[in-house]
Amino acid sequence: MKNQITFLTVMVMLAGLFTTTIASAGPFYRIAYRAAHGLAQSTWDSLGQDCTKTSIFVQIVGDGVDDAVNDIGTRYRGRSAEDFGHGYIDGLMDVLDRVVDKCVNECNMLGNASGEWSAKMFCRVAWAIGHPPSFTVRLVNIRGSICGGAYRLGCESKFVGTTTNMCPNYTHSPAFSKFYRAAENGSCSYNPY
Repeated sequence: MKNQITFLTVMVMLAGLFTTTIASAGPFYRIAYRAAHGLAQSTWDSLGQDCTKTSIFVQIVGDGVDDAVNDIGTRYRGRSAEDFGHGYIDGLMDVLDRVVDKCVNECNMLGNASGEWSAKMFCRVAWAIGHPPSFTVRLVNIRGSICGGAYRLGCESKFVGTTTNMCPNYTHSPAFSKFYRAAENGSCSYNPY
């Protein structure tokens, strides 16, 4: 996840270097922007607009940005080539930003739902048995995806918040964190497969 965040940060910084408003840009910028925007959107559509595939999408679009950055001023020179390259990068990055924002929000929301529901189940079982329950079915937690990170963050924070309010007496044992933590393959693990 750290590498993904670093990659996104670099991508956004690069886009910031080249950002131009399309209305004030020249014709070559606008041509490239529209073409790249269409390519990025088609890529996302081809991936089924599936937020579990956001990391793949980011890699594909990132490779496209790298291609343009590496070629502007070397293989393709001059003011027109620069304008065209900047438009191309901006077109890719606009779709990338929109998709990542949408998917992070969506995956975080689903994590919140999972965290709340599993917390309520945890508390109900704890009340019934008089101690924190164990999460006996271990899940496989898949790391490194954009959606997975947002899901786990939402799930774990909502689980802790809900249990702290609903059944605080059962939140101070090792069984508590093992029940929900993704790192422990608990109920907040993320596995889209």
